[in-house]
Amino acid sequence: MTTISEFINTKCEGRTPTQVVLITVGATITVKIAYDMLAEGRLLSRGYKAAWRAIRVLASPVINKQISRAAAGFKIQVDENIFKAVQLPEKSKKPEEVLALVKTFHKELDLDYSRGGFSGAVYHGGASHTKFMNDVMAIFQWSNPLHSSIFGASRKMEAEVVSMVLHMYNGDKLPDASGAMTSGGTESILMAMKTYRDWARDAKGIYKPSVVAPITLHPAFDKAAEYFSIELIKVPVRPDTRRVDPAELEKYIRYDTIAIIGSAPNFPHGVVDPIEELAEIAYRHHIGMHVDCCLGGFIMPFIAKTGRSAPVVDFRNRGVTSISCDTHKYGYAPKGTSTIMYRSKQLRSHQFVCVAEWPGGMYCSPAVSGSKPGNVIAATWAAMVQLGEEGYVQCCDRIMNTREYFTSEIAKIPYLSIIGEPTASVFAFTSKQIDIFEMGKEMEKQGWYLNVLQYPAGLQFSVTMLQTEPMVAKEFIDTLKMVGEVLMQKSLQMLAEGKQVCTGETSGTTYGSAHRVPDRSIIQDVLREFISAYYDV
Repeated sequence: MTTISEFINTKCEGRTPTQVVLITVGATITVKIAYDMLAEGRLLSRGYKAAWRAIRVLASPVINKQISRAAAGFKIQVDENIFKAVQLPEKSKKPEEVLALVKTFHKELDLDYSRGGFSGAVYHGGASHTKFMNDVMAIFQWSNPLHSSIFGASRKMEAEVVSMVLHMYNGDKLPDASGAMTSGGTESILMAMKTYRDWARDAKGIYKPSVVAPITLHPAFDKAAEYFSIELIKVPVRPDTRRVDPAELEKYIRYDTIAIIGSAPNFPHGVVDPIEELAEIAYRHHIGMHVDCCLGGFIMPFIAKTGRSAPVVDFRNRGVTSISCDTHKYGYAPKGTSTIMYRSKQLRSHQFVCVAEWPGGMYCSPAVSGSKPGNVIAATWAAMVQLGEEGYVQCCDRIMNTREYFTSEIAKIPYLSIIGEPTASVFAFTSKQIDIFEMGKEMEKQGWYLNVLQYPAGLQFSVTMLQTEPMVAKEFIDTLKMVGEVLMQKSLQMLAEGKQVCTGETSGTTYGSAHRVPDRSIIQDVLREFISAYYDV
């Protein structure tokens, strides 16, 4: 220590106290800037992105032409003979005329979900349940719990939906766990991230926050990060399990990190992140821990009740501070409802927006929506009360049986393999011997619509009640084998001819081509064109 002290004294000799302070501050700032530039490979990442930006500027005429060509393929084809309302009709129409038009749209433009060919999308679909939902919704067609003094019934049912979900996730064991109802999983996630941002401002003085999460998290978190100016740090997952390594994720936590995220399960592969370990990390760092149960909301709480082992993903973990849970998926409620839960009312208060000085009166809102559809809230309450825990456990068991049948049968197919370790109702598969994207296209021709994955290339299936019907699951496996055998013979023929076999990464399909584009901003521009085409009439 004496040597260091003498060295410092020698270097500072002849300098004024002001100079010493300024040099110290300047050196500290320089080190901080250098650390921010070099940490976690940021300098390399920035250099890589800058190089691709330069290439894009130079090649912009060619790239923009290709984007326009891709956008032309997004034109949604509609029979020109079908009625089109580009502007308000000049004259009024009779209700039966409009009803006939709507029925025509449904018949001509919608696909039949009842045979069970869709991954996710429709989670129950039973005729009697659908009628029950419609009957309840008809009673509350004009209800809006924003006006709680007028529509007290829908206000009561909304509060009770939140309470029932809290009990499912053991929130009732806490002193003041709380929650709110939203319009869907995306809004639930938005509200959680907004809550952590505002909490960190008040409690920690953090104004430029970061959130750390596995790369497999839902894109709704990207949306939240963009909306609320949060830096979203994505951590790679293990290639074998597709599950994030808690120790690896902890390395990414910084002084400005306000929360970490885990999925139960994630959408791409149906894998449940190590929630218990992640929760302890969050607890140790005094930051938030959000569990995204949007997809597995009414599956995860009931797996253990079917006699299977299941990870603990709820408020029994002391570090879990919020959970999102969709009611309109495996809760079998109509689309447009979800829930967001918090460990305490104090944390939830940061979600609310209250305006005290508005000339229109005092205003407060719990989530994004002001007015809310009381009819779907009532139907959600009705679905939960009608099914009860008994009904949800039975549905969970049937779905788990079907998912386990799918994964065990696919594992027997030599040219296919399951991605990661699926836990709940969702799974994905890939291939190193055939073009998995081509398989997806061929399955679609046979009436099976699967979700397409990238990094790694694969196909995803969210199992619903419709696939638990007799012979539906077997039909899927039989069709998959039939399509796979044709593609396998194609691959073997290409090998015999000395040609390269196309797999997902080398596929000539649209997804395969997009998979190989290093500058993802190009793909983002193509996706913007796709969304734009959605609103073409």
